[in-house]
Amino acid sequence: MEHSLRQRRRFRVVKSLFGVSLHYAALLAMATLMFFPYLYVISASFKQTTTLLSFPPTIFPEQPNLDNYIYILTQLPVLRWYLNSTIIAVAITLGEMLLCAITGYAFAKRNFPGKNLIFVLTMATLMIPSGLTLFPAFMVARNLGLIDTYAGVILPGLPSAFGVFMLRQFMQTIPDELGQAALIDGCSDFGVFWRIILPVSTPALAVLGILAMNWSWNQLLWPLVILRAKSLTVLTVGLANMRTEWTVHYGYLSAAVFLSVMPLMVGFLFFQRYFVAGLTAGSLKG
Repeated sequence: MEHSLRQRRRFRVVKSLFGVSLHYAALLAMATLMFFPYLYVISASFKQTTTLLSFPPTIFPEQPNLDNYIYILTQLPVLRWYLNSTIIAVAITLGEMLLCAITGYAFAKRNFPGKNLIFVLTMATLMIPSGLTLFPAFMVARNLGLIDTYAGVILPGLPSAFGVFMLRQFMQTIPDELGQAALIDGCSDFGVFWRIILPVSTPALAVLGILAMNWSWNQLLWPLVILRAKSLTVLTVGLANMRTEWTVHYGYLSAAVFLSVMPLMVGFLFFQRYFVAGLTAGSLKG
């Protein structure tokens, strides 16, 4: 009897270890597939273009060098591209978080005539393709004198319907008693939003901030249309212009691409716990 129980326990332990090992092996395989493009770009940035075109291809450079980085940092205005992208991305992210939070609070906690209809119309804009609004947005920007300005890139995307929806859904999970108690204590409506609702909504704001930063940093079409001066070129447009019709210098391009994605990778590593917390917060009630 005891021998049979021991065998069953061993079988359960082996089965459990096998399941865990299989699980981690699948995760490792998926992580490898996802990280491989980044590894190849990083490796290519330390190679000469002639080496990149050789066959068979190699993952790790035999003679790594910094020639590609030296060239793009000294011969190309990459730092200016970085500055322009940073200004635009930070402005869009902060504006997105603030305006979406105010709008989401109004839809979640305030009552006014036509609230549901306005919210439905706001969500309906998510079904409109961005390419369909490109020409009207350009005409409005031109009539307002926003061509070749930072504001011309920043203002059209504020606020987004997705950000309003996400913060509205999160703020609906916050008990109304918190705001009512603050009002009884003499807090104004804006004070309730600024001192009570906004701090509680930090996880959702962190998720929205990361998504907005990623979108604004990687946008290409709108800056390409609205910005014409070379001094206002953003990083994505600069990278696109590095590829001509007849030549592609893969070494320079790989180095520039790695420099462009590095801020997003580092930022996500620092804020990933807030990102995960924001995605899971509000998913359960009670």
